[in-house]
Amino acid sequence: MNWKFSQALSLLVLTSFLSLGASGVQAGERKLAFAVSGVVETLKVKVGDKVAAGSVLAVLDQTPMKSRKRAADVAAASARLIVDLAAVKLNQMRELFDALSTSQEEVERAEIAHANALTNYETAKSKAEIAAWRLSRASLVTPFAGTVSAVPGYPGMVINTYAGSPTVMVVNTP
Repeated sequence: MNWKFSQALSLLVLTSFLSLGASGVQAGERKLAFAVSGVVETLKVKVGDKVAAGSVLAVLDQTPMKSRKRAADVAAASARLIVDLAAVKLNQMRELFDALSTSQEEVERAEIAHANALTNYETAKSKAEIAAWRLSRASLVTPFAGTVSAVPGYPGMVINTYAGSPTVMVVNTP
């Protein structure tokens, strides 16, 4: 294996071997990785640290994720306002139609505008939910208690979830 490739691979992999207590779990290796891409901001563990299940091993820089969430939340709020305005306009058009002051075509345009506003709002809400989900996955948490035996990562390391490299490998020993 090429030395540079081996070194690059070891930098992509934040390896942490954790052993379980007498829980009846068979010994074996488990690979854990961040669910989102980003840049490692901090490593919370070092070799020899004892960690409990639920311990944070590493944290990604949350700045871009927080910005995306804020932008998505504002877009959802704006889209909600547009839905409300489209609903008012639709009601006005219906009242005018009932008073014989506008055409059926104008009412239909208002209905289409309201339906489009609802669609845009649902899309914006979904983007806000995805941004919140990504932000919540910026910390790598171990599901197992044990002792950290290796941490080859470093602050500034780029994590690419599409590369398929595990960020943490966990060894369970009963």
